[in-house]
Amino acid sequence: MLAVMNLEKQKEKLEKNWKKFAPKFGSKNWQEDPNFLYFIEIPLPTELWTDMEKLSYTLEKQSRLTGLWFPPQKMHITLALPARKGSHFQANELRFMEKTLKDIFQKIHVFEVILGNLNCFADVLFREVWDETETLYKLHHEICSCIPFAQDPAYKLENYLPHISLFLGKGDCDFLQNENFIREIKPLKMKIEKIFLGRARNEEGKYERRILKEFVLK
Repeated sequence: MLAVMNLEKQKEKLEKNWKKFAPKFGSKNWQEDPNFLYFIEIPLPTELWTDMEKLSYTLEKQSRLTGLWFPPQKMHITLALPARKGSHFQANELRFMEKTLKDIFQKIHVFEVILGNLNCFADVLFREVWDETETLYKLHHEICSCIPFAQDPAYKLENYLPHISLFLGKGDCDFLQNENFIREIKPLKMKIEKIFLGRARNEEGKYERRILKEFVLK
């Protein structure tokens, strides 16, 4: 059963995450994605690129972080990371995933989420995603129920925390305590109209992402 995750509970969960990881920010080195990482994600709409680029620029100038800052063109909300440990999907499994996702997404109409405050993991600085209609959580649960292969099961179902990553890399815990750092920022509405199924390859130091299928919502 899908646990109810209304907006109040989402914010409680995000606050717990902040209290847990803010003191640890900078204590973990970001690890590159493995080869043949499949992803189901929601791209950042072009109309929000300027706002998010300004946010990242401001944070980068305030900090001494060493790592990867996402350009807005690559910012996204991950819905799920289907994978087989140590191998990649076969053609018939990819067809199964595409058909399954088509069946799931054809029932979903265009919807909105809210981009909220700043938050972090030990090696990631991100912007919170507030899901008032709980659509993201319902989609994530249905995808994980129908496509049971997971890159990291620890981050799915009840542990799912939708967000938009801004920075990956070696952090600086002092940065979060700096008087210039403001966690609470003006919310942005984000309209979700399409969802991607894609594959990332990471071979011999060369990282490539390819969109395999685009699903347009009603």
